[in-house]
Amino acid sequence: MSRVITLPDRGVLVAATDLHGNLRDFRTVVARFRRLREDGADPQLVLCGDLVHGPAISEREWPEHLGTFYDDQTRELLAEAEQLQRDFPGRVHFLLGNHEHAHLGGPRLSKFHPDEAVALEHRYAAGRFEPVRDWLTGWPWVAVAPNAGLVLTHAAPHAQITTARDLDDVRLGGYEQIALHDMPEAGPLGALLWARTTTAERAHAFLHAVNPAANVAVYGHDPIREGHVVEHEPLLCVSTSFGCHDGDKVFLEWDLAHKATTAEEVARTGLRRLYPDSPPRYRPIVYSG
Repeated sequence: MSRVITLPDRGVLVAATDLHGNLRDFRTVVARFRRLREDGADPQLVLCGDLVHGPAISEREWPEHLGTFYDDQTRELLAEAEQLQRDFPGRVHFLLGNHEHAHLGGPRLSKFHPDEAVALEHRYAAGRFEPVRDWLTGWPWVAVAPNAGLVLTHAAPHAQITTARDLDDVRLGGYEQIALHDMPEAGPLGALLWARTTTAERAHAFLHAVNPAANVAVYGHDPIREGHVVEHEPLLCVSTSFGCHDGDKVFLEWDLAHKATTAEEVARTGLRRLYPDSPPRYRPIVYSG
């Protein structure tokens, strides 16, 4: 089982991050994918992990930092995501996030429940979550668009590897006892699922290892209330859903035949607002070079 998938050299990439059980946002992204397909654009959809585990907070108690209110519908979202992948084989891809990893031997999480994994699994009848777990186990960790020069991961590309094949030998489970703050340095998988940032040197080394022609890393994990940030090249952190108000949510739409040169270029020309009719709440972060 390869942990790195390679996207086609032609078509349109639609990429989104960190839905955390927001079914409305998921359906909005999927609607764009379907529209592009109807228009003959031959799209590829990549969701960069953390589809699961939304807030368990009432609208009255909802805090500002979580963005626009929504009800956690993780179970329904996963069902629709799995069906979408069956309907469009080879065109719909889900990358593993740290929240999915909690069901597969990753550290236990307690963001909105004492144990996020247990809380979700208990929403299924006895034995019904096991097929979901099997599906999650097969999710890749990295998506590469060779012609476009893009590499997509869940968190920042902090992993130290020499070739993409190195990831195929990395264990999936056995991280339950590792402290969350130690996960970015707990081997390649910990880095790919937990690092909020990395150095330019380490990021370029990872990009070169998985695709020598890659120039830009696209990822999520760290909620950016303004929708995205280019901290420095080659890093583009995107927030499509969780932690954002509707007017600030963005996703990536990119011509897979067009070579990206910098993260700033991709942010400037490839990002689309998820809800263009909703006014932004925050001023976009301006990249300073």
